[in-house]
Amino acid sequence: MKWEIDNVTKHLDLEDHYFISFDRLTEDDWFSHLSEKEWVNMKDLFSAFVAAYDAAGLPLTESFFKNYQKSLLSRAETDYCYVVSNLWNLKFRDNAMFRSISDFTPNGVKSGVETKVA
Repeated sequence: MKWEIDNVTKHLDLEDHYFISFDRLTEDDWFSHLSEKEWVNMKDLFSAFVAAYDAAGLPLTESFFKNYQKSLLSRAETDYCYVVSNLWNLKFRDNAMFRSISDFTPNGVKSGVETKVA
């Protein structure tokens, strides 16, 4: 993810199309909001915000770290579910409906998993 600090206009530029002014950096919902964007890399986002806080002369607070952690974990869960459901679709196609990780077994689909009838 590309990001840049603009000290002239005092904003954080994300991907040349998402601009956050320094006076809005401390709003609580940035990490949560941005973690829902597919183009956002959470590690890069953290670095960008740390640099922006530094440029704006803002202290990194406990709330800053907690908000990031919560959003990072939420994004990780979303990414995990996406990857697992893609694996399911790749391995079993439309033969069985994915419900949970416990549906996977070493030999394929667990017995009792609802299968689709053509």
